[in-house]
Amino acid sequence: MQLSVGRTVSREIQEAAAKVGPAVVRVEAEGQGGGGMGSGVLVDAGRGEVVTNAHVVHNRDAVAITFHDGVTRGGEVIAYDRLYDLALVRTRPPQQRDLALATGEDLRPGEIVLAVGNPFGFDWTVTLGVVSAVERMVGPLDGLVQTDAAINPGNSGGALADLEGRLVGIPTMIVAAGQNLGFAIPAWQVELALGQFRRLGRAQHPWIGIRGATEVVTPEIARMLDLPAERGVVAVAVEEGGPADAGGLKEFDVITAAGGVQTPSLAALRRVVRGTSVGDELELKILRHGVLMVREVRVRELPSVYTR
Repeated sequence: MQLSVGRTVSREIQEAAAKVGPAVVRVEAEGQGGGGMGSGVLVDAGRGEVVTNAHVVHNRDAVAITFHDGVTRGGEVIAYDRLYDLALVRTRPPQQRDLALATGEDLRPGEIVLAVGNPFGFDWTVTLGVVSAVERMVGPLDGLVQTDAAINPGNSGGALADLEGRLVGIPTMIVAAGQNLGFAIPAWQVELALGQFRRLGRAQHPWIGIRGATEVVTPEIARMLDLPAERGVVAVAVEEGGPADAGGLKEFDVITAAGGVQTPSLAALRRVVRGTSVGDELELKILRHGVLMVREVRVRELPSVYTR
């Protein structure tokens, strides 16, 4: 029985790799500062769109895309964003093998994933691992998927996929001093950035002007106010003159929902905010001194001082 189960899982891995591999490309970029190599994912073959990391193509004049069948074609960088470390490159794919994004389901620690890319020039390498954690923050990047699937230089911009052969993340970095500590930009952030690249030619960084932390709401207050959850985000600091300040939020207000979505953690609140557009009004449900109230906050673009 165990052997049968093992063979079944092995077939699933093989089938997923067969789906993902043809949609992964090698990205080579040259510029005044030198050259570099990474990976990319064909996300829309009809439009010739490849997504990769911004650090792979940033400040590079010439980009070459090599496909799974060995064909190499030039690429044009349409947009990139260093804060999200994502870039959109347009080319002429010789094949119609793009990769679907798994944006509608939440990843859970322990889920099996594959990393497909070109580490150290070893083309279309497949490594296996699990989702180690989600919603990690490393430096300026947040919301990251942590995985123990082997990721090395050259994997950047490639695919982290589930056993359904769907893209769950774009590998972006590793902790070199550790072991099997790799991080990927989640598919939902990729989807948001791609939409903005296509519409605006750049990414937006929606901002409400608070520094928050996850906070536990006491069960007694939760029951008394009929709250849907016993957690929220406490506003540790409210930026003076920022959107939250203008909307009437105060320090130590606890945000329990945003835009009609529960926010039991800072990661959940960030996800809602990033899904809004600059200029939108965002309804926040807050708890202040045991009183539940509603505040409207107009979302703004993150000030440039935070993106330098």
